[in-house]
Amino acid sequence: MAKAAKKTKEVATTEEEMFPTVAPDYMSQDSTRGQEGVGVEDLTIPRLDVIQDLSPQHKVNKPEYIEDAEVGMLFNSVTKQLYGDTVYFVPVFFRKEFVIWKSRNAGGGFMGAYPSEAAAKHELESQSLDLSELDTKGDPMYQITDTAQQFGMIIHEDGTTEDIVMSMSKSKMKTSRQLNTISKIAGGDRFSRVYKISAVEEQNKQNQDYWNLTVSQLGYTPEDVYRKAEAMYDSISSGARDVNRDAEATTDEIEETRY
Repeated sequence: MAKAAKKTKEVATTEEEMFPTVAPDYMSQDSTRGQEGVGVEDLTIPRLDVIQDLSPQHKVNKPEYIEDAEVGMLFNSVTKQLYGDTVYFVPVFFRKEFVIWKSRNAGGGFMGAYPSEAAAKHELESQSLDLSELDTKGDPMYQITDTAQQFGMIIHEDGTTEDIVMSMSKSKMKTSRQLNTISKIAGGDRFSRVYKISAVEEQNKQNQDYWNLTVSQLGYTPEDVYRKAEAMYDSISSGARDVNRDAEATTDEIEETRY
């Protein structure tokens, strides 16, 4: 009697086959084991930004590369999720700060955020650092950037939400002021309205194209999202949560690429 042919196990050949994106039946979605020690103070808030011509997110040889990323797309700086050119945004908390950046030619990076320009300058002076110092290419070694931190939540089409922050400086400050003005006129809690944030193409002083953000008001915030926004407001205003500082924001304009 002939032996039955031994059945070979199919081997997954793609990442999608190896690691399914839909939760399998054997896994409980109600369980949170292993997360017991993680509190809100242990979480940072990712940035929402727009991909520019010089952004590393669409350069294959860069560690920040995002597959299928295109110029003008909005994205999450931590999860690397792409959102297209528009998101629904609920503003929760506004904070203005002055950020010290070190030139990329000298290693680059975030050096601290302060409530005033005077405080930022004092910090540099305390470290015997000088704003007039130049790097090896003749650019300023340090820069203090007036930055608006717009904390809020994205609402996806399926009703789910995620916490996000828009770090807005230089040309994006115009959009930040627009959002502040509209939400102030609307009245009530800052998170009582939903806004549409969209990527738009503009030109800088050298007539070079770059991508900025624009805002328009929609309707009132759904109750479940409103309650989440209340909790987010409490955690940010208490200082328990802050913006993710590991991933630098994409530069606003083409010429602003050295920090």
